[in-house]
Amino acid sequence: MRLGMALAFPILVYGLAFGLVAAQAGIGWGWAMAMSGGIFSGSAQLAAVSLIQTGNVTFSTLALTILVINARYLIFGATLQPWLSAAGPGRALSSLLLLGDANWIATMRAIERGEADRAYLAGTGAPLIAVWLVGTLIGVVFGASLPDPRAFGADLMLPCFAAAMTAVMMKGRASLMPVVVGAGAALLAAWVFGPAWGIIASGVAGAAFAALTAGGKAEGAR
Repeated sequence: MRLGMALAFPILVYGLAFGLVAAQAGIGWGWAMAMSGGIFSGSAQLAAVSLIQTGNVTFSTLALTILVINARYLIFGATLQPWLSAAGPGRALSSLLLLGDANWIATMRAIERGEADRAYLAGTGAPLIAVWLVGTLIGVVFGASLPDPRAFGADLMLPCFAAAMTAVMMKGRASLMPVVVGAGAALLAAWVFGPAWGIIASGVAGAAFAALTAGGKAEGAR
């Protein structure tokens, strides 16, 4: 838990950002808190809010978007299974409800060091979800009190936040192509099917291109 608290500040800021975006989209604090507690994924929640803002989203589109964006958790869970299964199905599955990017990395490093306490995942995850919920509540309450979010530039929160995340993840020219492919797919899908499908198309196309090119590089290296 001490390690989880050390990782908590960025999660708190992220939660504040989501709360502000949710308030801007007209989502009440109850629904915003339910999303943060039930989904516990900033990228998926921000994408869901973006779809809601289009005004023509369906439940199936929202569910598919969250599934696509959170597909990495299938890999996270698979990597933890040999170690976490020793805790038994009940404790293992309940621990996975607290799984996030930060404490997955921390847990995998602990496993490499020989960590035998299967409560490590839940211990690191508990502070993260706590500050995530607190940040969401503060952000959505403050955002709802703004008379006109556009007057403070709050309507630009989501695109600016997404752009900042993209910039942080860029590691060189090779990282640019998946972004270009994803953006192109988003524009095409939004033009043909509507803006709600643009986000899904972007995630699938960009991720698929990155996976294919990474596989080609690995083959060349061998």
